[in-house]
Amino acid sequence: MSYQPLAGVKVLDLGILIPAALTSGKLAALGADVVKVEQPPHGDRLRAIPPFGDDGESPQHMGQSWGKRSIGLDVRDAGDREIILALARQADVIVENQLAGFWAGKGVDFAALRRERPALVVCSVTGFGQTGPWATLPAHGLNMDALADTLPVEWENGQPRRGATFTSWGNELGTAFAGMAVVAALLSARTTGEGAWIDVSCWDALVESHRTEIAMTKRLKQPFTLHGRPRQALYDTYLSSDGVPVLLGALEYKFWKRFCEQIGRPDLVGHHSGAALEFGDDDGGLCAELETEFAKATAAQWLERFVAWDVPGGPVLEIPQVMETDHFAARRIAEGEDGAWPNVTTAIRWHHTGERAGAGLTPPPAF
Repeated sequence: MSYQPLAGVKVLDLGILIPAALTSGKLAALGADVVKVEQPPHGDRLRAIPPFGDDGESPQHMGQSWGKRSIGLDVRDAGDREIILALARQADVIVENQLAGFWAGKGVDFAALRRERPALVVCSVTGFGQTGPWATLPAHGLNMDALADTLPVEWENGQPRRGATFTSWGNELGTAFAGMAVVAALLSARTTGEGAWIDVSCWDALVESHRTEIAMTKRLKQPFTLHGRPRQALYDTYLSSDGVPVLLGALEYKFWKRFCEQIGRPDLVGHHSGAALEFGDDDGGLCAELETEFAKATAAQWLERFVAWDVPGGPVLEIPQVMETDHFAARRIAEGEDGAWPNVTTAIRWHHTGERAGAGLTPPPAF
């Protein structure tokens, strides 16, 4: 990588499991030198999250630890604690995700370290934050999601069960905010000499994403939810001829008109009022017409048409299908040959160099 904006920045990752690993992984992708402290004798429990590859490795560790170095230290051991403190005194950034007060109780006092070096940036990325009634509530990603209107629930015989989940969106959003906050605090440290102690709650990040409901509830002074929305004919899914759901997103009049003309149904244009955005709320007649039209072509054909017609839409794909697309290959999201653990790079692409942040990192370290 020729462009590494955090080159020279030293990051000490004292965390366990996903939040700290994701945060420090994003910083490593930007060029930081990350040292990961892991608990002996087996290392971070991140390494023990199933499923496992045929080599016994966890994809959580193999997906989040690229570009890092590992050292096994037990803070309960006096000698190891001194090494942790020595590393902390060299670091520009400390990332951790234990419950509030844990590290101070073990003799690693972040407030004292910041008094020694005001430029130090400490990022505490936890489930529910450093303050508030839930600050001591342990967090595995999905209980954060459950408490933030984001956990899918399916019902079987009158009983709830967790719906399909591939990640905790609290973890994903929280660590994205943590990485952004660290970069902002580093800028402050470089320009003013003052770093920060960052308090990122993954729950906060997830709740903030529900800003529409929050804003409407506050403004209207009554509960507002998007759960009970009507069916929206212009922004919904329809089955293709090969049985794949295909999303149509023709909210603007220009897109809807173009779509209707291309499928040979100019008679449907009048279902859009011409407003800036039209969703087709509760237009059952239009839904029925579109069900008939979408059943005339395969999902692949619909995607080709959306691209050619300049109309928002596309089939609902699962990740194995995503990986087969030419666009996935063109964006160079994953590095490595089939049969090896890939380096799944970040969503950041440096357009001026043609590189993707996180490309070319060294493989995840052994414990």
